[in-house]
Order: sequence, then C-alpha cells, then structure tokens
Amino acid sequence: MKMDYEKVRTKRFFLLGVIIFTLLFSISSLAGEKEIVIPEFQYHNFQLDNGLEVYVFEDHNIPLVELSIFYKIGSIDEEEGLTGIAHFLEHCMFLGTETLPKGKVEELIKSVGGQYNAMTSYDFTYYYIEVPSSMLELAMAIEADRMVNLKLDPAEIEREREVIRQERRSGIENNVVNVGLEITQALAFEGSSLEHQVIGWMEGINNIKLEDLERYYNTYYVPSNAVMVVAGDVEVKEVERLARKYFADYESREVVHPEFKVVSQTEEQVRDIELYTNIPIVLHLYRIPEGDHPDIMGINVLLDILINNQSSRIKQELQNKEQIILETGSFLNSIRVPGFALIYYVPANEDLLAKALEAFDREVARIINEGIAAEEFKAVKKAYEKSLIFMQKDTVSMATSIAYSKLNFNKPDLYKEELAYLNQLSEEQLIEIASKYFRPENRVIGNIVPVKE
Repeated sequence: MKMDYEKVRTKRFFLLGVIIFTLLFSISSLAGEKEIVIPEFQYHNFQLDNGLEVYVFEDHNIPLVELSIFYKIGSIDEEEGLTGIAHFLEHCMFLGTETLPKGKVEELIKSVGGQYNAMTSYDFTYYYIEVPSSMLELAMAIEADRMVNLKLDPAEIEREREVIRQERRSGIENNVVNVGLEITQALAFEGSSLEHQVIGWMEGINNIKLEDLERYYNTYYVPSNAVMVVAGDVEVKEVERLARKYFADYESREVVHPEFKVVSQTEEQVRDIELYTNIPIVLHLYRIPEGDHPDIMGINVLLDILINNQSSRIKQELQNKEQIILETGSFLNSIRVPGFALIYYVPANEDLLAKALEAFDREVARIINEGIAAEEFKAVKKAYEKSLIFMQKDTVSMATSIAYSKLNFNKPDLYKEELAYLNQLSEEQLIEIASKYFRPENRVIGNIVPVKE
C-alpha cells in the first residue's frame, strides 16, 4: 500500500524497513523458551566540533563503500502552505552547486562505476553514494560541497516543480488507493503536519518560492542536524581524516524543529470516498505513539498475529474461510512524532462493507477476550529467526538502522532496548495493546467505494 511515487526512491530502504519494522519488532518469546539474541554490531563513531555525527561500519568483504547523509528534516517539519518543501528541496540538491554544475556529480560518480540517489520521508531526508572504496574521498567531497554550496537557479526550480507536479499526478492523483489514503489521513490529522503525504498538496507545491527553498536549506542542511554513515571497505582513521578535512570548518547552528500538534480524537470517524474503482477498499487508520515508544514493538507483533502473516487471523478467517475479503495487510508509519498504523482490506463487493467491518472487529475482540495461542507466538518467532540470518549479512542495512535511531531519537543502540522488551513481552501485554490502540474511537475509516451514477 505504499505510494507508487515512492517505490523507486525508497528501494534502498527496503532492508531498513525490514529490519526496523519486521525483524526487530515482529518477534516474541514464550515463558521458559530461550531468549532471542542479536549479536553485537561493531561500529565506531565520532562527532566533529560543529555537531556532525559520523558512524563507521567496517566490512572488508567487498571493495565498495556507501556514504550516506541523513538530515533531520522531513514533511512533518513543514510550514502551513508549504507542504512538500522537504521533498522539493531534495530534488533541488541534484541541480548542481557553485562548484559542480548540474550533471557533474552524476558524471563523476558514474565515471568510477558508482551510483547515488536520495529519498524524503516524514521525519528525515537521506542521500547516499556507493562507489569503489578507493573513491571514498570523492563521495565525501561531493556531499560536503552540496551541504553548503547548493545553487538554486530560478529556471531550474521551475522545471523541477513541473517534474514534482507530474510525480504527484501519477503517484497520488491517478492511484485510487493513494487518493483514498490522502483523504483519510487528512481527516485523521486535520490541521497537523501529518495531514498530507510526503510529496505535499498540489497547492503547496505551487506555493513554494525560491526564498522558501533557500531558507529551508540554510536552516536544516547544517552539520548539527545531520548524521553521516560510512559503511564498507574502509578504515576508521581514514574516514575521520576525510570527515575533518571536508566538514570540520563548517559552521554549527542550532536547529529548532516545529512543535508537532494534533487535535485529540474521542470518537470513531468514517467517510465514504467515491472514486473510480471496481471494488471497494477499506482503510483503517489508528493513532500510535512515537517510534521509540515500547508499545510500537507490541503493535508490530500484534499486527503479525492479526494480519501480516499467511497464517494470521484476518487472512485465515475473513479471507480464506468466510471469503468476505480478497486481500488484507498493514504497515506502520512509525516516526519521531506520534504516527499511525494503517490496516487495509478489500471486501469482495460493496455490499459486504458492513459485514467485513463487523468481522474485523470480532477478530480484534477475540484477541482481547480470549487471548493469544502459543502457536501464534511460535510462528512469529520462527519467521524472525530466519530473517535474522539474512540481517546479519547486511552491514549497510544495520548501519542505516542505527543512523536513523540516532538522528531521530538520539538512541543509536535503540535495537538493544527493543530486543530486551521483546524478550519479556507477554500475552497480557499484547492484549493490553490491542485494547489501547485498536479500538473504534482511536481510528478513522476511509471506505473507498465505486462512484455512484
């Protein structure tokens, strides 16, 4: 259910998503069973005097290095009327600098057999360059240059604005699910910086001016608001030497992020959204706490038991046995401010909307009233153990996870806290979480239904 316009841009974050939202969260342990243990991930870190945090992960198996920079600026940091400016600025970071004209960075990176890209999320913007390890200095110099020397040309900005408009048209406005999600999200978070998608409203994209982009760039693209990760065939001393060479002279500035505010919800909200679709699609949006809250892990475990596995309750009961729905799934928008859990299902026809909702609530009530079977715990644990082997082999993904935790929560080793919580997670805690978050008065429902004649 992720927006189409993000698919290509978030490809590099697939493994991060797996680690953060599936591997580290979607496990549990039974009383008396051996605890799950994640081995220590070795890394080095240091901080420059201007506040730039640098994390180094040595992996000498392949002569490649990936340099990533995370900036703590996303769509939740945008001002009213300027929705989409974080994403717009990310596009502008590829338009050239005072030193390197447009297209030169791509030319340099491709000339050494490298690749690069970026993405914007709700709570961060991320850039990466992957090159042969002997070209680390080139990657370092490029990122250092565009941290301070970005050239914003009015004509180029207008060309990029049209690219973004088209991105929104194709990714949001021409996609039934994304239109429905946008409307549902706006209803759930009206008046807050979470009421829109990362790409922003079309009105916001049209409103953004050159001076707005310059202001956001000068405010948020500073060393003290960034985390740099170097992962691959490198030596820590060499990384530190280059980081000091290229970044140490940059000025440190205090960054104050906007306060996140959202109106409290006291009752269920339901909206029918008429769109050109042949089948109905139901979106349940539940409010959840910020991403480092212990309950986030329990929510993920609960969703695995309820929906996300092939043996989960909703799939088995509503899809396979009763055949009320055709498909279902869920994901969390777990960020540095309170976010949401999105559950979706596709009723077989519009006449089954009410029945499908009743059946869904029945399965949640069964967990609350009857508890969770030991087999359900074991199934989730087994899936995790298989994934753990895969996770151990991917240094870049673990480095990315640690960098994200540092940037947004100042907890680079957050995964250790999460593992400790998971190892003591009980059935009673999951029941409490189900009662706390998956109740009607904590949700907004968007029913995407065919347009009436």
